[in-house]
Amino acid sequence: MESLRRAAQSTWENIWIGMFAENEFLIKTVGTVAVGLVCFLLANFIFLLIDLTGYPSWIYKYKIQEDKNFPVEKRRALDVFKTALFNLVVINLFFMVMSYPLLNWYGTFRCTGPLPSFGELVVHFTVFRILEECGNYYGHRILHMPQFYKYHKKHHEWTAPIGMVAVYCGPIEHFFGNILPVSAGPFIMKSHLFVAWLWELLVLTSVTIEHSGYHIPFLFSPEGHDFHHKT
Repeated sequence: MESLRRAAQSTWENIWIGMFAENEFLIKTVGTVAVGLVCFLLANFIFLLIDLTGYPSWIYKYKIQEDKNFPVEKRRALDVFKTALFNLVVINLFFMVMSYPLLNWYGTFRCTGPLPSFGELVVHFTVFRILEECGNYYGHRILHMPQFYKYHKKHHEWTAPIGMVAVYCGPIEHFFGNILPVSAGPFIMKSHLFVAWLWELLVLTSVTIEHSGYHIPFLFSPEGHDFHHKT
């Protein structure tokens, strides 16, 4: 574990010093947005390739709603991609720029100093998960209330979702339903920015699988959420 931590520390220093020249504003804003965008695109690449082409055909047996979106309409996929790109770049960047003074005042998302030990990482990720789960659950319940459902309706246009639908929503829902629950943990725990990026990677990969429409062996089952979209 110590050797992994040292390797991660070296990687971080190359990013912090080599790529961003120790510019805190750029790495906390542009860097965080870039990491999220790249992670999301990589996580969705294989699923999108399958959804658009219908190949390889053997994966069809793992599709949850077998009669839906196989292959998916290119026009609809492009619409989802545009919305996802807007949320992940424009809305996320706006949020990071506007919150930058608060991050510095509170002392979170630090860029210098040693990375946490494995034990500290486990504690941080446990807190992240609890806060994200609570925020996501209760936020989602609120969005399904009649007076707020208009902000969530766009997300449910897909009764048989694909991976990119994870962030297919309006700006208000993306801010309150996606950004805040995910960023609450790293903010409260005053986590290192590298740790926040790892958490961002895990969350975006997880929600992609959750909306993929496939129950693939050795990956967690998205059937419950798929059924939620279906109904």
